[in-house]
Amino acid sequence: DCVLALGGGVVGDLGGFCAATYQRGIPLVQAPTTLVAQVDSAYGGKTGVDLPEAKNYVGTYHLPIAVLADPTTLETLPGNELAAGFVEVVKTALIAGGSLWDRVRAIEALDPGSLRDVIFDCARTKIEVVAADERDTGSRAVLNLGHTVGHAIEAQTGYSRYRHGEAVGLGLLAALRLSGADALRTEVEGLLASHGLPLSLDREVGVEGVMQAI
Repeated sequence: DCVLALGGGVVGDLGGFCAATYQRGIPLVQAPTTLVAQVDSAYGGKTGVDLPEAKNYVGTYHLPIAVLADPTTLETLPGNELAAGFVEVVKTALIAGGSLWDRVRAIEALDPGSLRDVIFDCARTKIEVVAADERDTGSRAVLNLGHTVGHAIEAQTGYSRYRHGEAVGLGLLAALRLSGADALRTEVEGLLASHGLPLSLDREVGVEGVMQAI
């Protein structure tokens, strides 16, 4: 038997977790239908669920035997979901640098048709990183860019106030500030702003709580 996980990141994580644990593991095929999943979460084998205390705290590693990503499914997404997913594109492009970053920083409109090659190159970038460090004991940590603060924000706000990509976007800005990369932070801030993404933490969200989650 084989599990087919058709949907976004939550479906992929839950389906993958079930595939990993049923009979101690059966084959998994990921069929991601959101931008976040098509560029990031469908690859790498991390599966699991969130706890109130922290994100992704129950899970395992279970690589899919195939990933079937069709960018035409993105045409059904609301604009704010597409924008939130774009943050993972920005994150991956920052990691890859070079031509991928040059292409991503020039994107003005999020047209699923025009994103096809960018999605493929983001997926390839992540796969290359994962292949060198499947179990996240070293170099794979680079994929956590923006996620340390982003996950803390999600946990602190009960996973309901921000979409994952929106929280990671705030995490990217925090990471770039802490890194002293002010010029790059300004450019990323402008890129996020051009797609209507949040640039600062809501005042109602307790900074101390976010720090505790970090």
